[in-house]
Amino acid sequence: MKLAFSTLGSPGWTWSQAVEAAARYGFDGIEWRLVDGRIIDPAFPRDQATRIGRACAAAGLAVPALDSSIDLAARPGPDRDRVLAETRAMLRLAEAFGATYLRVFPGAFAPEAGAAEWLREALRSLRPDLRETGVRLAMELHDSRDAPGIRGKSCSRFVAEALSGVDFPEAGVQWDLGNPYLEDEDAATTWRNIRPWLFYLQVKDMIKKNGRWSYVLMGEGELPIPDVLSWLGGRDFDGWVSLEWEKYWNPELAEPEIALPQFLEYMKDYR
Repeated sequence: MKLAFSTLGSPGWTWSQAVEAAARYGFDGIEWRLVDGRIIDPAFPRDQATRIGRACAAAGLAVPALDSSIDLAARPGPDRDRVLAETRAMLRLAEAFGATYLRVFPGAFAPEAGAAEWLREALRSLRPDLRETGVRLAMELHDSRDAPGIRGKSCSRFVAEALSGVDFPEAGVQWDLGNPYLEDEDAATTWRNIRPWLFYLQVKDMIKKNGRWSYVLMGEGELPIPDVLSWLGGRDFDGWVSLEWEKYWNPELAEPEIALPQFLEYMKDYR
């Protein structure tokens, strides 16, 4: 398997520091969410994305993914038009970075709204852009909810519903190992739901105290990481496993100089 980290875990680093550290620590790639501490959005300069992608290649690093905040399952009309325009802009940025995947969220939706078909319609609209750029869409397992900011049920079943019976190899799943647990869905259930469409794994570890989940270093929490890696095939898995150390959102977490080498040490038996 190939190992990467998201720059969400190194908000204090410049992009060049992230590239240098990734190469020095022994990572295979970088998942870009932040550049110089700022979230990448559709207005990000394409020439800078190209420069960063070339710097990664020169350092022997791949770019498994460019991460966006796009909720793809949008209602037909102005909301969908906006979402599709943002996705097309981010696909071109992903192409400039040299990324294999563009990370999107399936979207927030009311369970009865028919959002699985909205998602399929969005994917069909984006197919020419995906083929033109050569980038694939990785839909991160997050949450399905009735209102933004309110966590509801896990979206793994929703994504399976949207992709079942659809011939769409350009789209699949990014399994964020932590998010389903925040919605009370265990890893075995998630795996059963999304296994046919898994593109890559985004890992983290968490521990539950007083009913609340907290992030901890790899192997110090309760998530069944060895089981998940075994289900993927262990050493024989030829895809990406990327650490999402959410320091940007949680400044109290350990510095990347601690968390990133610790992740590599934890994963040494799987390379």
